[in-house]
Amino acid sequence: MTRPSDAVPRSPQSLGRAAQILIGLYALLDPMRPKLFDATDDGLFYSRYVSASFLVGLATFVTFLLWFRRCRYNAQALSVGPFAHTPGWAVGAWFTPVLMWWRPRRIALDIHRAVGYDPAPDTTVTLINTWWAAWISHMVGAVMATSTSYADSVVLSVASQALYLIAAVFVILVIQRITAAQTRAVATYVPTQVPAA
Repeated sequence: MTRPSDAVPRSPQSLGRAAQILIGLYALLDPMRPKLFDATDDGLFYSRYVSASFLVGLATFVTFLLWFRRCRYNAQALSVGPFAHTPGWAVGAWFTPVLMWWRPRRIALDIHRAVGYDPAPDTTVTLINTWWAAWISHMVGAVMATSTSYADSVVLSVASQALYLIAAVFVILVIQRITAAQTRAVATYVPTQVPAA
C-alpha cells in the first residue's frame, strides 16, 4: 500500500492533550467509587455524581477515539509501509465483538511503528503492552464484578478499579509518547510528489 497523495498529516497534539486531561479526570470521577466505599448515603448526590461521571466518560471516550483515528491517518501519511488495518478500524475495532480484545492494541503498535522506533529497548511498545494488559484485566474484572456470582465481591471490585487507574496512567503515557513522535514527524513532513500524467 503506497502513501495516498491526498493524505496530509496533522498534529494530534490538541486532541492528545484533551484526551489525557479527560482520562485523568474520569479516573478521579469513577462512578463506582462512592458506592464501593460507602462514601455517602445521599441518593440524590450519588445520582448526580453518576450523571457527571457518565458525561465525562463519554467525552473521554469520544476524544480518545478522535485522537486515535487522527494518529492512524497520520501514520498512513507518514509511512510508505503497508498496514494490516484500514483507518476505519481505529474506531471500529473498539466496538467489534471479540476483535475488541486485541485489535486496538495491534493498531496502536502500527501507529507507533509508522514513525520509527525509540532507541533500544523500545519502551513505547512496552508502554502499549502494559496499558493493554491493565485495560483488559480491568475489563474482565468489571464484567465479573457485575455477574451474579461476584456481585458482592469487594476485593474484585477494588482490584478492577485499581487496574483501571493503572491502565489510565499508562494510556496517558502512551498518548504522550505517540503524540510527541507524530508532532515531530508532522513538523518535518514533505508531501510525496505525484508525477504529472
